[in-house]
Amino acid sequence: MGIFFKYICWNGITPLSLYSQNDKTMTPTITTLDRVRNYKGQNSFLKNLQGALAKYNGLTDKQMAAAEKCLNSEVKTIDMNNLSPELREIVEYKGENSFVKDIASKFQKYGTLTQKQIEAAAKQITKEEDKEKTIRMNWPTIGETIKLGRKIGIQLKETYGLEFNPILIDITRLLSVSPKAVKFAGKMTIKRGKVCTSCMKTLTDEFSMLTNMGKICAKHMKIEYITDASQAEGFRERYLQRVEEIGTMEFWVPKSQIVKWNGSTEMAVKTMS
Repeated sequence: MGIFFKYICWNGITPLSLYSQNDKTMTPTITTLDRVRNYKGQNSFLKNLQGALAKYNGLTDKQMAAAEKCLNSEVKTIDMNNLSPELREIVEYKGENSFVKDIASKFQKYGTLTQKQIEAAAKQITKEEDKEKTIRMNWPTIGETIKLGRKIGIQLKETYGLEFNPILIDITRLLSVSPKAVKFAGKMTIKRGKVCTSCMKTLTDEFSMLTNMGKICAKHMKIEYITDASQAEGFRERYLQRVEEIGTMEFWVPKSQIVKWNGSTEMAVKTMS
């Protein structure tokens, strides 16, 4: 079943593109005179103009203006089967996103869209669909840890006013799952390991292995670093206190930005994808 759109043209005899408004990318074009000459409809005025055009090979300014008005009121059928999947999705959009609706109206008006317009509108539709498919929950995930990509670490740094990028997070709750992302609640990790609990770099010197953190990261965390091995336990206590001060962070993570996830909940999330 086709969908109807209005013809559109510019003033005077400026060429009208059936495909693009960009002169550099125009393919077949048609002028107002050509549109009158090729008219196949039933409008008697336009049919009379065809006779005048054939006889005089031109139209007066008033005839041109009247022809454009009539042509603009005509409708044509566009076969939906000939549209690309993205463009068809835009044309058939029934949601409330004002940007997508505006793009759809532009297609209705001009009969064409730029590739950037199509991509931007399709992206908004996808985001809206993902939102509708989002599953919200409040599952406890005690004991599970994730390693995040740098981009998410930077976002957490900016959101929570930190001086470092949190990378390794002990997640406490799984809050939401969308087709492409997961929302967690969690804190800086308190687990001991062979990497820095802040930046995830491998620990090499004695003090970093005792504290699970390098000197620079300790400075960023605002924790006084040790000068003697006997101070390691005190550092640990200060670190745990700092983790509590930073508190629980909530954040969305694109699934592609989850570098590593240790926990059984990961399998449950995969079943929701």
